[in-house]
Amino acid sequence: MRYYRKKLSAFPVFEWLETGIVLCVTGGFLDAYTYVTRGGVFCNAQTSNLIFLTIGLASGDGVSAMRYLIPVLLFIAGVFVSELCLHLAKKKREEFRGHSYVLAGEIAVLIVVGFLPPSVPDMIVNALVSLAAAVQFDNFRKVEGKPFATAFCTGNMRSATEHAMHSVAEKDAGALRVTAKYALLILAFLGGVLAGYYASQALNGYAAFLAAAMLAVVLAIILAGNFLQKRIRAGEQATDQPAASENQPQ
Repeated sequence: MRYYRKKLSAFPVFEWLETGIVLCVTGGFLDAYTYVTRGGVFCNAQTSNLIFLTIGLASGDGVSAMRYLIPVLLFIAGVFVSELCLHLAKKKREEFRGHSYVLAGEIAVLIVVGFLPPSVPDMIVNALVSLAAAVQFDNFRKVEGKPFATAFCTGNMRSATEHAMHSVAEKDAGALRVTAKYALLILAFLGGVLAGYYASQALNGYAAFLAAAMLAVVLAIILAGNFLQKRIRAGEQATDQPAASENQPQ
């Protein structure tokens, strides 16, 4: 319990390593989900979709290539909505609410996706999942003070390698610990890809419910953590007030 009290005083719950691991699992899961069940499209990595779109247009297969444009546009829309939620939450000085609202919206979108039958065009499903992936990617950009991504591995691999170099060249034990954290996040993403692949093979479209369940766990952790943070701060303030009154001149 002391370990988590220390973490609560150091970082908001949505920046904890544990939270980042679950989000990376979900990110990998969603990529595998759309790739397996919805026409080989990646919902997270929009670079690949832009490449497929450009190659399709260059080869004269414009109609087929347009399916890659839809998730790109919805990804952009998702980031816009995400930033709006964060902006409004920061104005009220309740940043956790922005993350909570975004997670709740992402869960709702994935539940809708899970209920959509196979007859629904892949473009619509991929667009919805890209929207969900975008708000998650934009909202969760730090893990215990370090930048990270839940939607792909490239940035995390670069950061892991950077800190690994410092741990060797400078004999920095702290950098080695950060490297280990990034390695865990990368493994979590790859584990999510495996889980998404097998779940999609077994459950088809219903596998989206599993991703929604994982995010529901994250939402519950964030809400519980915020409640505990408020209690800890209230206790610290109550302790400080008598000490301050004792130090006042009589």
